[in-house]
Amino acid sequence: MTSSDEDGAAAAAAAADQLGSMSLGEKSVERKGESNEDAEENNEAPAKLCSACATKSDTLMKCTACKCVWYCNKECQNKHWKEHKKECRPIKKILDNRGGKLDVGTELDAGPLGELPPQEECSICMQVLPIHESLHTYFPCCGKIICCGCDYQHSMKSGKGRTCAFCREPLPKSDDENLARLSKRVELKDPVALSNMALVHGFGEFGLPVDQARCIELLRESSDLGSASAQYQLGVFYCAGEMGLEQNEEEAIKYTEKAAEGGYLLARYNLGAAEHNKGNRAGAMRHLRLSAAGGLKESIHDLIEYFEDGLLHHEDLAETMQTFYRVRGELKSEERDQHIAYLKRTGGYQDDMVL
Repeated sequence: MTSSDEDGAAAAAAAADQLGSMSLGEKSVERKGESNEDAEENNEAPAKLCSACATKSDTLMKCTACKCVWYCNKECQNKHWKEHKKECRPIKKILDNRGGKLDVGTELDAGPLGELPPQEECSICMQVLPIHESLHTYFPCCGKIICCGCDYQHSMKSGKGRTCAFCREPLPKSDDENLARLSKRVELKDPVALSNMALVHGFGEFGLPVDQARCIELLRESSDLGSASAQYQLGVFYCAGEMGLEQNEEEAIKYTEKAAEGGYLLARYNLGAAEHNKGNRAGAMRHLRLSAAGGLKESIHDLIEYFEDGLLHHEDLAETMQTFYRVRGELKSEERDQHIAYLKRTGGYQDDMVL
């Protein structure tokens, strides 16, 4: 994350103080003994990416504090420090307490990182949607999901005559209009509309009475049509025994696994929590690494705790963090940053509103 002009100097000083000099051109150790030289001989690209700008190079400099991430130069390091310090400082403290040892000999084999399914994209900019649900919007007029950046830019241009950023249909002015449009999308068996309408019934929104049975019925229909959001919600309700459902761990895991397979990061995170609660630390770390690789900050923080406990290999933590920062960078855009800045100015921003 780029520091602002007013705190740029402070960020640079903090980075220099915390990270010290960076080591140039060190080779990262790959799983199963494969080095970067082996990758090059197989005509594969070097594994190292700059965590600030995603430049791929074989001459990047490693952060000498956490020893997890790489940078093109001091400029990239300083720009990224505002974000990286949240992970770097606790990892450095752990390493200092170990006398500099990366691993302590009790780590579990979490296996390869693996790949997440494709994430849902904004219908306008085609970037992966922000993780936080309040930073993207479903428009029932056309059935499109638009990210906060594209919607914000369009709203600034359209002024008082607000229209949908995708189809330009005027936005509804009442709950009745909202409900009518959503109902039309439900009739078309739109999975997102079905999921949204389910929660309208479940929580009694738009002037409707609470109808938990109808909520679950619509969620099941949406789930059967492949909605990861509906699958995740069913998993949550079964886990907690809410919305008229009896608590059922087996059903909760079944729906949560479906949602995770559909790329829903919070579902993947919940699977990690479930494995942790069962005492399966290696299984928990596999799920957490995948959700972190999708950009979920909570997973990175949990993985650092596993590393502190001596259960996670430093190499696995480093690989996950590099992917985490790359994906976080891909989630950002100037337009999304402008919307978040607007929320902060107007008091609409919450600390958990991460992209």
